[in-house]
Amino acid sequence: MKLLKIIIEDVALFDKKIEIDFFSEARVSSDEKHELIHLFNNFYANRTLTFTGLNASGKTQILNAIIVALNIIQAKSINYSPRVILENSDASNILHLENNKQVKYTIFFYDEKNGNQTINKLESVISRRYDEEEGEYKYFFVDETFSSKKAKPVRSKKEIFNFTSIKEENIITRNNGDKIHLGLSSDVSIINILFNLEKIEKLYYKDTLSYTNFNVLSGFGNIPHELITYLDPSIEELKFVKNEENKTLRVKLKFKDQVNSIELDSISELHSILSSGTVKGLGLFMDAFFTLRSGGVIIVDELENHFNREIVSTFINLFLDRKMNPNGAILIYSTHYSELLDIIPRNDSIYIVRKKRQIEIEKFSNIIKRNDISIGDIFIKGIIDNSTPQYSSENSLRNIIKERFLKK
Repeated sequence: MKLLKIIIEDVALFDKKIEIDFFSEARVSSDEKHELIHLFNNFYANRTLTFTGLNASGKTQILNAIIVALNIIQAKSINYSPRVILENSDASNILHLENNKQVKYTIFFYDEKNGNQTINKLESVISRRYDEEEGEYKYFFVDETFSSKKAKPVRSKKEIFNFTSIKEENIITRNNGDKIHLGLSSDVSIINILFNLEKIEKLYYKDTLSYTNFNVLSGFGNIPHELITYLDPSIEELKFVKNEENKTLRVKLKFKDQVNSIELDSISELHSILSSGTVKGLGLFMDAFFTLRSGGVIIVDELENHFNREIVSTFINLFLDRKMNPNGAILIYSTHYSELLDIIPRNDSIYIVRKKRQIEIEKFSNIIKRNDISIGDIFIKGIIDNSTPQYSSENSLRNIIKERFLKK
């Protein structure tokens, strides 16, 4: 399964409907094909999607909305929310949906299960209400429609999203009275039926938003020594030893030039010994390795957090390099650092996030048509509106510091 487009409508946080497509929008030359993921026919997808903007512009909210889409397409509960989003926020309502209000997701994806190349459309209407049995407010599906068509006859992007003439046998709707829906939870998509019937493939994805600011090791097991050395050359040995009796995990850590190893009772104790960047890097790179192997999707908020520029560049380039990413894995991430954008080879994989009264996004390629100038310079010079702090705000801040804190 490969994602083609996600459309999100009627979310109060957003200015209008949000469209996030995975296509390479600009024309693809023969020299550029190796930079992209070949989907079908003459269609290609970008290997990365970047969301950039000012602090508090709405980047995390956009990623949260994408994660809901991925939960839908993976037949996970849309109430599944293990991550810490914001302090004092309702983690069960990441779409900030008012009670009994509705939002609509439309997800297009390509699939080639059992050799059948298909383009698929899943329309899901979600609402929020009080669950008497659980004693809490929850999301649930109000309505869903799944449509499928063959990919081979499609020749234009306009045709990809046209499902007006689909035959009835290629459409499934959410009907609680139908036997095929028996046992389907109200917060799990009808896509689960197709998984059970082995009609379509599952898409592997990893949501890392739970440790944007709290570094944890998400991928246990055999961490390659080369990764450990890359992140911290002073480490000679790092092993995780599982106690089969009580299922706990102990840590054995040894630094170079030290005679004895350090033994820790839990992974959390590594925070007091190793740097935040090392701990985050071990987990994040392991997640990336599994994503690259599966050809799935990984989502990272504030990728540069706790890392220097070279480590971030290495991480992004794992996905951009076709030899490291032969299975078409996709990295979706947010960043504050405009300098990182110069790593990205294509403007149509970058989204600018702005917040006026509500959050809005726009493709960088729709704003700046030229490819012969540094993307980082465009941001630094403030050529794009609301993408860098205003000079007047900076000047006011400097003045208040001088007047209130530096005056004797």
